[in-house]
Amino acid sequence: MAYTAQYNSEFGKLGSAVAQRWPEKDIIKKKGKLKNTLGLALSGGGYRSAIFNYGVLKGLYKLKLINKIDYLSAVSGGSWIATPFSMSKAHKWFFDDIATHANLIEEGFESFLANPLRLAQEAALSRKNANFVSNMYGRLLAKTFLREHGQLSRYKQLSDSAMIKDHNRPFLIINGTVNFRSPNGFSVTQECFEMTRLYCGCKSLGYIPSTELKASKKVIRVRDAIAISGAAVAYHLPALGGEVAGFGLSREIVNYAKSHKPALADTDNLDISDGGHYNNLGVESLINRGCGYIIVVDAEYDKQKREQDRSGQSYHGLKTLIKRQNIPNPIAEDMIEELDAINTPVHVFDGLDGIPNILYIKLKSFAQFDDYAKKKDYNQPGFLKNIFGRGEFAFDPQYSTAKLDYDFMEHRNLSELGSFIVDAYKDKIKGFVARSD
Repeated sequence: MAYTAQYNSEFGKLGSAVAQRWPEKDIIKKKGKLKNTLGLALSGGGYRSAIFNYGVLKGLYKLKLINKIDYLSAVSGGSWIATPFSMSKAHKWFFDDIATHANLIEEGFESFLANPLRLAQEAALSRKNANFVSNMYGRLLAKTFLREHGQLSRYKQLSDSAMIKDHNRPFLIINGTVNFRSPNGFSVTQECFEMTRLYCGCKSLGYIPSTELKASKKVIRVRDAIAISGAAVAYHLPALGGEVAGFGLSREIVNYAKSHKPALADTDNLDISDGGHYNNLGVESLINRGCGYIIVVDAEYDKQKREQDRSGQSYHGLKTLIKRQNIPNPIAEDMIEELDAINTPVHVFDGLDGIPNILYIKLKSFAQFDDYAKKKDYNQPGFLKNIFGRGEFAFDPQYSTAKLDYDFMEHRNLSELGSFIVDAYKDKIKGFVARSD
C-alpha cells in the first residue's frame, strides 16, 4: 500500500460500496453487508467519556451486537477506551464484571491520578525533543489504558498485527486534528486526521501506510495515536516558514505529503492535536467510509441547565457537525430539540437521501438509573456530600473533563449508567442494528 491522495472522492455518499474503496475492504466484506455499513462513534470528553463509553460498549457486548458493527471511530477520551477494547485478547476479560471492586480497566482509570513520582519517572524516560511533553503523556496513557499488554504496549507500533485486532470486532479509527498552512496562506487549516493500524491521513493531504508515518524519528505507535487523539491541552499558531507551531500536548509528525504534488503544506513537520479540536463526536470518519447507519455516543462535557422538561444542554459537537455541513442544519435543529428532553438519553433519527440514519446516545441524568443506583452498597454518603447536604445518593454525570479525583463510586456509576441505558433501550438499539443489513 503506497501513499494515495484520497480513497473517497465522493465524501457524503453512503453505502457499503464506499467501504470497498478503503484498504480494510476485505475486513469489511467479511461482515456480509450488502447495502449499508454500521459505525459506532465514541465521543471525546476526557475521563468521563472513557468511563461512560466503557459502559456503553459493555452493554452492546451483552446484547451480542459488537460483531455486527463495521467501524469504531473514537475521539480523545473515547479513544482511550476504544483502543484497549480493540487490543483486548478476549471480550469476556475486557468486560469482566466484579461486584466488589474495580476490574482491571477501572483500576487503570484510578491509576491515572496525578502522581509526582510517576511523572518524574516518565519525564526521565521520555526523549528530549519536540514531542517531549506529548511523549510523556503517551507513556502515562499507555500505562493506564493499555494494561493488558503490559509495559511492552508502550513500544508497539500502531501497525503491529499483534496489537489492534478486527477479526471479531469493528475496524478501529482513532481521530486527531491535523493543523497546517498552505504555501500561499497564513491562516491555519484544520482537518480530521484518521489513524488506523493500516493507514493514517486526511482528506486534503492524503493517506500513508502506518508503517511509514513518523513522529520525530519513531514510526507512530499505539501510544502515540491515543496521545494525539487526547491532546486537548494544546493550541496552535501560524509560525515562520509555513509551519504551524503546536504548544502543549500536540504532536509533530513528519510531513508525509510534502513530496507529493500539489503540496498543500510545504513544511517538514505537521502539528496534530486532539480530535475534538475539529469535531468531538468522531462522526466524519464514518461518513467518509459511507456508513449509512451510525450509533453516536455523546459524552462531551455538556452540563445540564434543567428547566421543566428540558435538559438545557449545549450539544457543541452536534452543532459543529452542522458547521462542517456533515448534517444539514434543519435536520440537526430537529435533532437537538428532541435530544434535549429530560430522562430520554436514546433517540433514533432516520436520515434523508445522503444523510446517515443515526441512533444517538446522550450522556445526561436518567431518573430510572438513579432509582437503581442509589440501592448499591458503594453509593454511600461521602464527606463533601454530607457537608453540602446532598443526601446518601447524589450522582451527577456531568463531571468536568479535567477532574482528577474520580473515585470508585464515580467510576462504577458512570460505567453502569452506560450499560443501564443500553439495556433500557435494548429493543430500540437491536432494531436499529438489524436495519443496517
